[in-house]
Amino acid sequence: MEVTLRGRTIITLWRMKPRHAFTLVEVLVALMLLGAAAGALVTAVVGDHRLRERAAGDSFAASAARARLEMLAASPCSGDVSGVAASARGVEHWSARASRPLWRLTDSIVPRRPAAPVVIEARVACPG
Repeated sequence: MEVTLRGRTIITLWRMKPRHAFTLVEVLVALMLLGAAAGALVTAVVGDHRLRERAAGDSFAASAARARLEMLAASPCSGDVSGVAASARGVEHWSARASRPLWRLTDSIVPRRPAAPVVIEARVACPG
């Protein structure tokens, strides 16, 4: 629409056309949803990291116990033995009791990071 005076256009009024944009409420809702999704993602990543650390500790304990079992399997059943070994993963406490037909091994790993100790108990036949 135009307003004219003596043949000259003085004011031109445009019609209000609908704009294709987001409202402030829509933007705020989208930001809240993104914040919730980011929080869920961080929680999942932290949980995954904790589980991986636990799995690494369990794997270390199993390999230490396996090495101890292999050593005992080659030794005669003569008497009780025990020991402590420190490593980068934690402190290992082990003991082996000899009962004539087999060794009874208890191997525990106390991790350096605050976590529950891993305890493995096993029996190995004496050689010979």
